[in-house]
Amino acid sequence: MKNIGFAAVLLALASASTAALVAPARAQTPGYDSQGCGWYIILGCSKNQAAARRTLQQLGGPGVGGGAGAQVLDTSNMGGFRPGFFCVADGPYISSDDAGSVAWVEAVPDAYVKRGC
Repeated sequence: MKNIGFAAVLLALASASTAALVAPARAQTPGYDSQGCGWYIILGCSKNQAAARRTLQQLGGPGVGGGAGAQVLDTSNMGGFRPGFFCVADGPYISSDDAGSVAWVEAVPDAYVKRGC
């Protein structure tokens, strides 16, 4: 699993415009696929839950983002993720295309899409 340094996220936020933190104009439909899995936009991961929660707040708090909204995921409870991390993620979305169309990359240039169950 790719780890994104929280310092890098903070640096990106410091240089991002306020508009980059606003939800996109077209909210994507949240949900799970037929196997009960969803697609998530990973915005940063840490071994420390408190650090992940701080990052979530700095990004705008729970629910900011696309139709699904941002949250902190415990990867130990997610199939398809490496256990032992707390990831700030926007999701789940029913497809990688829906997840990939949410405009997080302006605020978090290293954001990426990942499937989890």
